[in-house]
Amino acid sequence: MTKDRLLVIDDELGPRESLRFLFKDTYDVVCVDSVDKGLAVMRENPPDAIIMDIKMPGKTGIQGLREIRSLDDQVSIVMLTGFGSLETAQDAIRLGATDYLKKPFDTTELQEAIAGYVQRTKNNRKRIAASEHLEAMITQLQEQLETKDKLASLGEESSEFVHDLNNSLSVIHGYAQMLIEDIKDAKRHGQEINVAYLEQIEQSVSRCRDILTLWRERSLRAESSIKRLNLGQLVTECTANAKALAAKKSAQVNLAQGPENCFIEGNNIQIFRAIQNIVTNALEAVPAREGFVGIRWRVIGRRALVEVEDNGGGFPPDKIADMQTRHYTTKGQSGGMGLGLFITKNIAEAHGGSLLLGNNVAGTGAFVTLAFPYLG
Repeated sequence: MTKDRLLVIDDELGPRESLRFLFKDTYDVVCVDSVDKGLAVMRENPPDAIIMDIKMPGKTGIQGLREIRSLDDQVSIVMLTGFGSLETAQDAIRLGATDYLKKPFDTTELQEAIAGYVQRTKNNRKRIAASEHLEAMITQLQEQLETKDKLASLGEESSEFVHDLNNSLSVIHGYAQMLIEDIKDAKRHGQEINVAYLEQIEQSVSRCRDILTLWRERSLRAESSIKRLNLGQLVTECTANAKALAAKKSAQVNLAQGPENCFIEGNNIQIFRAIQNIVTNALEAVPAREGFVGIRWRVIGRRALVEVEDNGGGFPPDKIADMQTRHYTTKGQSGGMGLGLFITKNIAEAHGGSLLLGNNVAGTGAFVTLAFPYLG
């Protein structure tokens, strides 16, 4: 297994050899006596962490710091100082150093610090690579989403399949854009990169795989598994996904926590589809400014409910009966396929439940309820 790479830049032989001896069993250690030699090493094989003295003849550690950062803004750099003031070390931090330690250094402290900073460098590089890859994929994703109407013409089941993937891909697309902006901002300010968006993307990709598995089973006429499910966990996951879509419209998504143990019986993927459909519809309905979607789950009697409320104008009272029919849409030229509520109704009824459509008490938007038999 290839070792992580550690670069030591120090003009004094004693400290260089001490560091080589200290880390040689853990890392591939390269020691040089000047900033210029260190830069040459970096160009050939970037290290995962750098230990550099501040005071050196020729180019100082502070000067070297600037040049290193121009080559690599992710590598962790620990500055060693045995002479300078605290202000000098603080200058190094402002210029992009990760940390500083005083000479003579405590070996245990230095080993622990370097282990953490090597991992930090590797994690940041992975996240940067992921963001660049995602940025390249965004255009492709958008093109794929725009082909949904063409695919829908292949048949009714194809259109449902496209609708399901469209929802999950929209979430991935939203989080990819947020991640890219987050990474760019973090790089500008020298901050740690937020991994929360990556986790949501990974979860949404997993959901896409689940949907593909579901449709593969349907094509083979295989029975999907029915299990005891925690409804609150599915609602929470759908809410997290909704926040990526809400960010595009500067809308708010609020989750009101329900009972911790709210169990129903059903197919995990199907119930997720149903909840995601009504949440996505709510987000598409809210205004461009000051949009609001409220989500909660609760238990009434022997029914477990998912309730989604928005301020998007609501359902025309004379059209509510039509809303759950196949291909009925009020979205006009915006690209609606008229399948979300139709799919959701069928899923709810297949699980012994129901889909109820109405408007909220304030008269400012829709109020949609999914009801399932409550297990306890």
